[in-house]
Amino acid sequence: MKAKAIQWFAAYLFYAGDLDLMLRELVTPFVCEFFPHDNTEASWFFIRYWENGSHIRLRMNAELSLQNVLIKTLDKRANEFFLQYPADHALQFPVYEPEITRYGNHQSMQWAELHFFKSSAFILDWICTRKPGASALIQSLRLQLILLLATGWEIARLITVCNFFIDGWLPRLYLSGTDTATQKIFWLKEFETSFNRTKAVILPASKVFWEEITAGTANQEVQDLFKANRLILQNYQQADFTEIKRIEIMTSLMHMNNNRLGISNHEEAYGMYCTLQCLDFIANS
Repeated sequence: MKAKAIQWFAAYLFYAGDLDLMLRELVTPFVCEFFPHDNTEASWFFIRYWENGSHIRLRMNAELSLQNVLIKTLDKRANEFFLQYPADHALQFPVYEPEITRYGNHQSMQWAELHFFKSSAFILDWICTRKPGASALIQSLRLQLILLLATGWEIARLITVCNFFIDGWLPRLYLSGTDTATQKIFWLKEFETSFNRTKAVILPASKVFWEEITAGTANQEVQDLFKANRLILQNYQQADFTEIKRIEIMTSLMHMNNNRLGISNHEEAYGMYCTLQCLDFIANS
């Protein structure tokens, strides 16, 4: 029997309104109807993007024979959404260009896309069921702990990953023309002051969360994401990548978790600082 031709394609949903609203009311019903939630292969994922206006980039992996149906259906439903929730908008269907070098090579790109799919489904479910006042940074912390634990690495190695991430994103907060070493000291002190306000709650909660995943007693959605991440990262660890490349890939996956949650680039270093503090607490308490 001839294998069915399956190929990635993309839709860019530009919207000047609330992107979370569009994710809840347009994207979620669409992907739930056309793509099985428990698929073992990557079938879709989304990211947020701001170039030429805020928008959702929805990537889909479908049989060529179905793509026209998906495009027509999404176009119709997008127009209905834009009519109900008016704001500047546009819909485009550009070519999907995978970031192959960023995530390793052609083979490992498939593993990254599977992570994107699992992460997107988990985050979309959180956005749809989010309680008033629920913190995206706290949800980011949970997602990063799931991903870090799935590596199977010792905590000292995980802390190296967190520091690499912080060093990459912290300079976005620096004032131009100022001494970078001084700026780093200043911002890490600011992070410490901010984290001290909530650490009495966050630190023990993070340890309980870590131990629940380890024991297999966390809620089913968390355990499913952890297992999927573990299989994906096992593939990466068996591949011929240098240590620095593995760390770069890990931090890219972590950054995209934040992106899907709507966390700004300027918040990323602080979020990872919190994650690092939790890892240190887990290791030493």
